[in-house]
Amino acid sequence: MNFYYFLIFIITVNTCSGSPRVCNLILFQLKYELNPGCGILCDEMGLTTLHLKAEGPNDTLHYLWDFVGNPSVLLAVTSPAAKLNIEWDRYLTRQPKSINFTEEPIYTFGLVIQKIIEFNDVYDKASIDNVKNDDINILNPEYFNWTRKNSIKSNQFVELDMIGQNYTDPELNITRAGNIEIILNGFCTLEHSDVIPHMLHSENSTQIDFIINHLRTNSSFDKSRFGLELMVVSEGDSSTRMSIDTKKSLDDEYTPGIFETIEMKTPENKNKFSGSGYLQWRPVSYLTSHRDVTASTETSFYNIINCSNITNNSILYAFYGDSNNLLINKINVTIGSSGDGFYKKTNYATWTFLVGYGNPPGEQFSYLVILIISIGVGLPLLIMSIAGIYICIRRLPRRESSRLVES
Repeated sequence: MNFYYFLIFIITVNTCSGSPRVCNLILFQLKYELNPGCGILCDEMGLTTLHLKAEGPNDTLHYLWDFVGNPSVLLAVTSPAAKLNIEWDRYLTRQPKSINFTEEPIYTFGLVIQKIIEFNDVYDKASIDNVKNDDINILNPEYFNWTRKNSIKSNQFVELDMIGQNYTDPELNITRAGNIEIILNGFCTLEHSDVIPHMLHSENSTQIDFIINHLRTNSSFDKSRFGLELMVVSEGDSSTRMSIDTKKSLDDEYTPGIFETIEMKTPENKNKFSGSGYLQWRPVSYLTSHRDVTASTETSFYNIINCSNITNNSILYAFYGDSNNLLINKINVTIGSSGDGFYKKTNYATWTFLVGYGNPPGEQFSYLVILIISIGVGLPLLIMSIAGIYICIRRLPRRESSRLVES
């Protein structure tokens, strides 16, 4: 009986803790608009700025996914009445404060893909530390020709699929064949993504899937690897830094072979908002479009660096400008592990991560894992209980026989 009580208890707890997922479908409504207020100008220039809103009963979560400059995400939590305002003439000439809301946001947080890093890993260390400057190339994401491959909206998510092709650096006169693909997803439910590594997302997060697909490497690099430099901006003390933490897990059901999750969080601004902004990812990159564990490699992150200002080639500068009350950090993430054959082995690599606010959602055991744990723990208890009852029953007749002999 202990086994059955144990199983029912765990399933009940898991069901109760998962019940808000149903509520999210009712409480949050996703709306999006492409190039809001821009009109024919953006169509003629082929620009993409998507405004996504998750409307709740007490506040509204705004996401701006932007590819006018370097690929960027701006997150803002506002009252339900607040409206977005983009002054397009000023924004397209990279003027500060050209994006604002009709009411001051409760909280804001943003990220920009600042650089794509290529380095020649001569000694197969899978690390950019101690790599010579001559063995490092920097690609500016703004110099790709970004076009919309696809956009999808359903009752539970919005997806924007962007392709960056025909890289041309006018300053250094460098061109590159191949492409970068960035797929962004916004959600209104707490659920695992369909895309491996199946990140657990919520209505407070955007998933970014970054794909390097047959991008031509530097002709002088024989052992190329790639990475990203991310700039993260939040309201807060400019002298502080975001924290980064590696969380261990016993369960790799959703991401086979990966038992870690990396979380990078801003300090809480308790004067305005009880939560924080965060990045979250699994330290894995897939080397084919099938995303199989047998064709995967690791990712590495490096020390967080404080910065003094935001470069003017992203939507973050258009919103924050040159404000002094900002926490501005940079972090590098590189793809590859020793012995994996370098980028040239498949000419394909991915990195998937979440950008969100509040606390990152915590993983829960699925019903399958709960059943396995319950059987593993409960079955021995059941066997012991049955064995104990059997021994007691076996002893009863012997005691009666002993009494008859004594009498």
